[in-house]
Amino acid sequence: MHKKKIPQPKVDVSLTAEEHRFLNDITKYGNHNVRVVTRARILLLSHEGRTNVEIVGALGCAPRMICNIRRLYKGRSSIREAVNDAPRPGQPKKITPRHEAFVVATACTDAPEGHNHWTLPELKKALLKRYKKLKSVSDERIRRMLLASELKPWREKNVVRPELDPALS
Repeated sequence: MHKKKIPQPKVDVSLTAEEHRFLNDITKYGNHNVRVVTRARILLLSHEGRTNVEIVGALGCAPRMICNIRRLYKGRSSIREAVNDAPRPGQPKKITPRHEAFVVATACTDAPEGHNHWTLPELKKALLKRYKKLKSVSDERIRRMLLASELKPWREKNVVRPELDPALS
């Protein structure tokens, strides 16, 4: 059995002079993402009264994209939100400031048995031993933590001296 598509109501796009100028600037000037420029062009062509078929012919985009952009324009509070991507949360950080503080503090202690100084693998091993929930961390990540604190235990012994740190006095 073939389902009949229910036509969606057409979303009219009527831009203010300021919105029109903003979208024109996106299409002509600056360094914008291709998706943003395409969305701006869709809104500009929709404002001119072009049909979906005409816009597909002019821009080579999918018809569904045109409907989505028009709906975004009506649903968003500003023209910027309609053309720009929404922020994405990304993956949560695995290394917390507490982990970083542990690595820095450990690097400032005496080296483990059999070593003259802390090595990246030894710091990594100490971190993973202390924080069991942390499954893995790269040597490079450990190195960057130390460099951010201006520590280089593979070159010199890093010991916090109370006379140099007013917080410890």
